[in-house]
Amino acid sequence: MPGPRGAAKGELEFEDIWFPIQVKQKDKVGRPDIDQFEAVMIRERRTLGFFVGFGFSKDALDEIEAFQKRQGLTIKPFTVRELLDS
Repeated sequence: MPGPRGAAKGELEFEDIWFPIQVKQKDKVGRPDIDQFEAVMIRERRTLGFFVGFGFSKDALDEIEAFQKRQGLTIKPFTVRELLDS
């Protein structure tokens, strides 16, 4: 992951904008996978993250929704099929 950047290092502030992406190579992404990704988003102070998997369990999708309500941060889940079809 990139180190801290921005005005403190004499750089332009917008250079600190990046979004974490997690790719899982398994049949279904579960809630524990989402929990770990949430921890990274909070630690790195990211407002938006992308999670790619072959499928998502109902618990995983429910946790993504609850996380947004609880923390105000957004995780966008994508299936591999959605990416290939677009």
